[in-house]
Amino acid sequence: MTTGGIVGVCIAGAIVLFIAFLLIRAALTVPKKRAIEQKTEIEFDENVIAERISGAVKIPTVTVQGDVTDYAPFLQYHEYLEKTFPNVFSHAEKTIVNGYSLILKINGTDESLLPACFLSHQDVVPAPAKGWEVEPFSGEIKDGFVWGRGSLDMKWHKIALLSALDKLLEKGELPKRGIYCCFGHDEEITGKDGAKNVAAYLLEKGVRFEYLLDEGGSVIDGSILGSKAPIAAIGVCEKGYVDYVLTSERDGGHASNPKRKSAVTDVAQAVFDLSHLPMKTKLTAPVKKMFKNVSPYMSYPFRILFANADVLAPLLKFILSRVNPVTNAALRTTFGFTQLQGSDAPNVIPGTATAVVNVRINIGQTQKEVKQYIQKAVGKNISVTELNPGYDPTPISNMDNDSYRKLEETVREMWGDVPVTPFPFIAATDAKHYVKLCDSIYRFGPIEMTMEDDKLIHATNERVSIKGATKGAQFFKNFIEKTCF
Repeated sequence: MTTGGIVGVCIAGAIVLFIAFLLIRAALTVPKKRAIEQKTEIEFDENVIAERISGAVKIPTVTVQGDVTDYAPFLQYHEYLEKTFPNVFSHAEKTIVNGYSLILKINGTDESLLPACFLSHQDVVPAPAKGWEVEPFSGEIKDGFVWGRGSLDMKWHKIALLSALDKLLEKGELPKRGIYCCFGHDEEITGKDGAKNVAAYLLEKGVRFEYLLDEGGSVIDGSILGSKAPIAAIGVCEKGYVDYVLTSERDGGHASNPKRKSAVTDVAQAVFDLSHLPMKTKLTAPVKKMFKNVSPYMSYPFRILFANADVLAPLLKFILSRVNPVTNAALRTTFGFTQLQGSDAPNVIPGTATAVVNVRINIGQTQKEVKQYIQKAVGKNISVTELNPGYDPTPISNMDNDSYRKLEETVREMWGDVPVTPFPFIAATDAKHYVKLCDSIYRFGPIEMTMEDDKLIHATNERVSIKGATKGAQFFKNFIEKTCF
């Protein structure tokens, strides 16, 4: 055999061995055998939970901004919560921060233990009546759901949490570990007046938390990652956020004799260029951990790819960045173009044109490097300026501790042997303001969410499953009992 033939055989053999390695590795990637004590008993009355959520939705706590200064619904909401959960409020020290954000502190009997903290925001986004099957603030109960703005984002969460605490406290027994509930009033506009001030107040008091739990992930349809089981996704960090304004200035004039280039064409070209030049994808530590945790539950074809993510990373990034906007957002900094502005008249070429790009910054990157990238992509004729201060991604929370293990344990007690995994939360929460107070911040709402449910957040016909919210209340009770009592 010639030298070339020997080399060819060696290469072919190496390829066969490599493929065999991938296939065998995937075949051996199976779920661990765990002794799971399922706790399927639900101690809460679905009708009671439904009525509580309905009452909360009926109070229109729309985020106050702009020229609107009516905070009366928030005060009404405080009264409603106090009336609905007497055991919580009779045991808690109540503090109001910046007029409307609420802190409830329940002292623990063992002062050597750091307290736990639970977040849930009070405010909801606006809800124009057009397109709704029900009045958006009716809190109507029908077809197994509570309907209305804020039912899913996130009044069910607060009602489930407080229902759990109320039941735990009804016998008068205090927790060993102290418990804080912090409810900001402007999460939907970054929490700049609510959670930010609450966190600053607690920091000044020298408060530290053992763990903090906020909204974020949930028990999702596993098919998005090829899993045959639902996935309990726990956000252990969140992406950064900033809005940039792209501006061009040129001579304007009458539209009857346009020049070849204008401020509008500059901005249009900048939007086109930036939309076709996305930042590079990256498998961050939480994403790698997610692939490792979920791959044993995948059907075999998917398992080949995800169980071998370390060696097939380029292929995996290529596929996930194209197959779904959610998986794409988990892998890179994203650019969302939201506003364009030019002339106020159809026959006037403006001297200034602008576009706003909403940027969600990937873990490990910063505003500074993202801005430099955008400026290079759009060219020297475009100025890039911040519309708001923005913030960098949060640190990755500690997952090697008792709090995270008990969170995993409680999920499996409630949902069975499902993959429980960290992931980078691609939106924003109030939790970002608390990073100086806690190293173990987790973003998880204990409710099953389909892809259709997810589309209802901030949308018409928002609604929450009564059965799901009731199970969420049981989750909170089990988890708080396990970690605090």
